[in-house]
Amino acid sequence: MITAKDSEFHPVKRENWRWAETTPLSFSVPSAGILGNIYIAARPNLGVALSSVGIVQGFRFQPYEVDFSDAQMHLPCPANFTDYELASGLRVKVVEAPRRYHFQYAYRLDGSCSLDLQFRGLHEPFDAADPMHNPLLQTDAGKRYDERLGTQWGNPDTGGDPSGHFELIGHITGHLELRGRRYEVDCYDCVDHSWSTRTETSKRAVSWISAVFGEDYGLHLAMLLDQRNGRTVYESLRNGYVMQDGQVHGLVSATVEARHSHHCPMTCRIVAVDVTGRRHEVTGSAIAVHPWYNYNPSHCAFQSLMRWHTPDGRTGHSEMADIYGLEYLAAQRAGTSAG
Repeated sequence: MITAKDSEFHPVKRENWRWAETTPLSFSVPSAGILGNIYIAARPNLGVALSSVGIVQGFRFQPYEVDFSDAQMHLPCPANFTDYELASGLRVKVVEAPRRYHFQYAYRLDGSCSLDLQFRGLHEPFDAADPMHNPLLQTDAGKRYDERLGTQWGNPDTGGDPSGHFELIGHITGHLELRGRRYEVDCYDCVDHSWSTRTETSKRAVSWISAVFGEDYGLHLAMLLDQRNGRTVYESLRNGYVMQDGQVHGLVSATVEARHSHHCPMTCRIVAVDVTGRRHEVTGSAIAVHPWYNYNPSHCAFQSLMRWHTPDGRTGHSEMADIYGLEYLAAQRAGTSAG
């Protein structure tokens, strides 16, 4: 169960230099085809933090085409994880732990990008490590570690420090200023917080999907990926949930089918079943895409802002990312070439 204390840094052994805590946020301005990302990864025992802010508008298939990028590594780590400002100009305040956040940022070199965003969570945070939230943990498949998931979501026992992860669908409001234009932000997406002994394995292959339709309904899921004969296969559900009228229902199964361009999801169909037996079906098409490299040098998240639809006519906008370790992709290409 997630408590207010889980928004803060977690106490660990001082010698555990691999310990990391993260806070990502995705947000959007669907009418302008804008997808934005904020990402903080802190390593308190090393005294450093990574700050990443990235904005894309429309379809950008190469990293040099993105509309704004500011990624800074090895910044001084903040003294706490609930009210801090990084040397990059990114400021984060947990207004009401663990559900409400305030994100502010201003690019310090030329003022070409700034933002002021409030995040309000719509439900009790989903605890991926709690069998009461994640019913897959009650199965052998759900308990089994798979390196494709990455240690921040499926951390094996590496010395006794407790790892964790929560996910939270919420309402994001505020504004973005990008190269002289101001955009009002009023969207729904997901924030999360991970804490673990984190090895930056470049063997990762996992999809992170949010399909949110408003205050009362949304899905979030993580799927293990594979590449087979140049085709992306969504192999199995690792964890996920449905948020409905403020209640959280863990997923017991899900299938995902998607079409891609340059690894970025262009269309998607999800069929999921939650722990109550209810079936959920959504389809989506991309209105913005990019390869998100600057949050982690060993990974790439091929990310899309999707326009989602339900069979009964509801529409929503939120992000989908197929995340790969670069060595995973290199090994796949080598195997294809050898074949």
